[in-house]
Amino acid sequence: MTTNPAAVLRMLITYAICVPVAILMGYMLTEVGNSPTYSNMFIIGIVVAFILLPIVLKWHYPIMVFALGCPITLFFLKGSPSIGQVMVIISLLIAIVERTTNSKRRFISAPGVTWAMIFTLAMAFFTAYLTGGIGLHTMGSDVGGGKKYIALFIGIATFFALASRKIPKEQRNLYIALFILSGLPTFIGDLSATLPAPLNYIGLIIRPTGYTKEGQSVEIGVTRLVALGTTAGVIANFMLIKFGMRGIFAKGNAWWRLPLFLLMLAVTLLGGFRIVLLTYLITCFLMFFMEGLHRTRLLPVFLFGGLISICVIVPLADKLPFTLQRALSVLPLNVSPEAKNDAEGSSEWRLRIWRVMWPQVPQYLLLGKGYALTAEDYAMMGANSAFSADAQRDASQEGLAISGDYHNGPLSTLIPFGIWGAISIIWIAFAGLRVLYRNFKYGDAELRIVNTYLLANYLWHMICYSFVFGAYGNDVNGFATSIGLSLALNWGVMGPSAKHQPATLPETQPLPPARLLPA
Repeated sequence: MTTNPAAVLRMLITYAICVPVAILMGYMLTEVGNSPTYSNMFIIGIVVAFILLPIVLKWHYPIMVFALGCPITLFFLKGSPSIGQVMVIISLLIAIVERTTNSKRRFISAPGVTWAMIFTLAMAFFTAYLTGGIGLHTMGSDVGGGKKYIALFIGIATFFALASRKIPKEQRNLYIALFILSGLPTFIGDLSATLPAPLNYIGLIIRPTGYTKEGQSVEIGVTRLVALGTTAGVIANFMLIKFGMRGIFAKGNAWWRLPLFLLMLAVTLLGGFRIVLLTYLITCFLMFFMEGLHRTRLLPVFLFGGLISICVIVPLADKLPFTLQRALSVLPLNVSPEAKNDAEGSSEWRLRIWRVMWPQVPQYLLLGKGYALTAEDYAMMGANSAFSADAQRDASQEGLAISGDYHNGPLSTLIPFGIWGAISIIWIAFAGLRVLYRNFKYGDAELRIVNTYLLANYLWHMICYSFVFGAYGNDVNGFATSIGLSLALNWGVMGPSAKHQPATLPETQPLPPARLLPA
């Protein structure tokens, strides 16, 4: 029997690395179980990251697509960033290195969006430079607010990371599933606070929503199950992007699709958010017309179904569970006074803060306020940053107002970044709309439903930002993600001339043998 020296050397190196790492991990896990501290959790996280490094280097792009919708938080890093934020940075850096070392690795071209993103990056950087800098209290800085700058920069990076490569045709369904279904574990956020130790440590990985408190029982229909509603929304969104409105509602489809979709829509309302109801009503309405279903027999079916739903819900509105009533209070229904007052308290706070903040917009038009927060700002914010329905309080001095969370898209743009922020968000929104519309109109037939969903969702996002609820950094991130995913799936911006071109050039066929012409 012969021994391979190379194999023996590899085995010895493996043992030399793995055995000490296993001992260290066992010791650290014991320490965490006894007294969890930031230092030992940080060491565990670094060791795990080191072990996973080869996997990340090879499959960074699909991992990044999965991480964008994943609720996991990397609690062992300062600031507890989400796994999506970290993977965007890693994936983009790897893509840049690949581009510099391989001329064939090119980013997908979309000049209008690219220049809009570059303008936004420069605008935010110079605003930060002129208004106090980018500081992080978690890093010991006297100035805070840098987390919002970082979230904005990562949102811009998301576009470039997604546009760094084309998703192969045979893997489109896989990437769509990774992107949408990665949000399924979100429901754990409603449970972590109620779990006994040591299971409650899962709250470090998936953040609690704050609506379920430790020691309190969870009651369906009374407790606002925001995370559970988000998980149900994940399933509903996946059905829309996979089957479309025709595939869910048309006769002849699988029997379970329609009941499951309607059930998931009902569960999304358990969070009690009115905006969730508007989101699905408008998204489904837009998809219905984009798929051309208004020219089919489904139009009278939908009208009749809507009429029946109104006749059922109107007399029973005040008897539905509290969370459903709160979500339905956006409609002119006779809901209970408790649900109505709770919802109106939130609306009244928004109206008060908008009335106070809009007169301040002119002073920030040329140079925005930025996101920087001083120690005095934090002292004024206090421990309670939630909204208040107290009409006697100065809304501009409440925690959310001081931190720039105005719950209004235009305000969240004009006050921090002035007219330059308005130019950037309008540029991004309409440049992205052009990309998604052209891919919807001229894209591959097999991506028809996907492009329809992306465009409908994007249009609702624009409407919501402008008139319902918005936050500049979050909306830039949302626009960038939708545009980047559309580019990666469609291999760029489609057009009439590209519609019938094959995705890849056909293999070169040998020429037939030459024949001698007759003399």
